[in-house]
Amino acid sequence: MDAHVECGPCVLRQALDTVRETDADVATERRAVRRTATAIGEMSFDRTPMTIAARAQAIVREETGIDDPFGDRKRLATETVADMRPALVDRLDGAADRFERAVRLAIAGNVIDVGPGHEVDIEATIDDVLDRSFAIDRLDALRADLADADDVLYLLDNAGEVVLDRLLIESIDADVTAVAKADPFLNDVTAADAFAAGIDEVATVETRGTDGVGTITDGFADRLRAADVVISKGQGNYELFSDCDASIYFLLLVKCGVVADDIGAPEGSVVVA
Repeated sequence: MDAHVECGPCVLRQALDTVRETDADVATERRAVRRTATAIGEMSFDRTPMTIAARAQAIVREETGIDDPFGDRKRLATETVADMRPALVDRLDGAADRFERAVRLAIAGNVIDVGPGHEVDIEATIDDVLDRSFAIDRLDALRADLADADDVLYLLDNAGEVVLDRLLIESIDADVTAVAKADPFLNDVTAADAFAAGIDEVATVETRGTDGVGTITDGFADRLRAADVVISKGQGNYELFSDCDASIYFLLLVKCGVVADDIGAPEGSVVVA
């Protein structure tokens, strides 16, 4: 998915939010914002939004010297959702269609995202997503493809959300490889975050490599095509992989107008695409 002009201000706001997460002084904040604005202005809009965002976040890390600005918030999000696990398992066990409910819970977790800059109420979002119709509904196709799959690639998104991803992974009767970020990016899951959430107990944990935040390496593109089923979580992964020559199921909440227009579903909708 190509970036739109609206992505520029959004990426700049993300950079400002990130530098303020570090409690940097005003001089550092100004340098980071100025460098980010310059980088955005110089980048081509035939790149994905993730390419632009990855450069912006790298600038913030360089200016602040903080490798993982959202590290504390990621740990808290994972611990908070992990505390909810017994109640969530009860909701799964009480479902008429356990797999559909696991998918819905995983999608609800996609609200735990610092990128859009919104407030997060995970319990209210779970209740909402469990009751709402899918704006794009490829659930039956996903179910059928997973029934025949041996090798499933699961592209993780955010910390906290990963606890709900684990519930879905546990319902898949195949070898699952969960793919995390190699390096910190906003509140996205790194390999360390995935291990903290116990994903290694239900899947093999891998990363896309150090250049894998805003780009798709040839090796990872081959891995996508080789998998029997690819499940991609969240908007960032949709932005990066939606034009990839592979068969990918996208599970997400639509959280901005640019993605809404591209995917063909209203902002705020629940999607299995």
